[in-house]
Amino acid sequence: MIDEIRSLTRLASAGACLLPQRRGSDYAVFAKGDRRRRPLAKLGKTDVRRLESEGVIEARAEGFVLSRAGRARLKRAIAAPGEAYAAQQGSLVDRAVVTRGGAMRSARGYDSNATLRRLSKLTDTDGSPWLSADELGAATRLRDDWEFGEIGLMRGSDWTAPPLGSSARGGNARENLITAQCDARRRAAEALDQLAPALRRVVERVCLYDEGLEALERANNWPARSAKLALKLGLAQIALNRSAR
Repeated sequence: MIDEIRSLTRLASAGACLLPQRRGSDYAVFAKGDRRRRPLAKLGKTDVRRLESEGVIEARAEGFVLSRAGRARLKRAIAAPGEAYAAQQGSLVDRAVVTRGGAMRSARGYDSNATLRRLSKLTDTDGSPWLSADELGAATRLRDDWEFGEIGLMRGSDWTAPPLGSSARGGNARENLITAQCDARRRAAEALDQLAPALRRVVERVCLYDEGLEALERANNWPARSAKLALKLGLAQIALNRSAR
């Protein structure tokens, strides 16, 4: 099981492929699908067929790549105890929260900045940043609006409890929050609705659902770097539309 998890972890890296070895009947994971390189991991033919039947890997050309279901399974396998299914939705980190009594404590929660950090690390062929400050800003605002509108602060909030220093909780607090959530949903929807369908799909999958660019290209049989270009064009359009208001 440990060897399998190690192999799936290697297969999850960008561009990695599971290919039959030139000698023998086993398979190996190669970076960028290049058999001239040293294998990153090895799997027996029986294990490969089982993983394919379970939907963990899917056929690509003469080999296999990790499927979306396989990535979810890998996240469950390496997650901390009790966090297997929560880890499928995003990176979990220790976060500081304030209790009702005003004290600080540590709690496990999603790392809302993980996607934006990943986007900021994208580079051009010469090593320069792929996304401009305006484009990263557009991604940040879109992500913030989407998370607040779709997940919001109401989940886990107790609106019947009085706030500190008050005997009653004003009804306006809940109404104001609902209004703010509706505004956030509207802004996110408007930003996406102004994009061409292909650009919208890439921006949504990458910025909101944390899907990798190369995984998106493989799933749609798109040319290499096409999703990366579509992401830049989509974010540039969102930034331009916001500045024009």
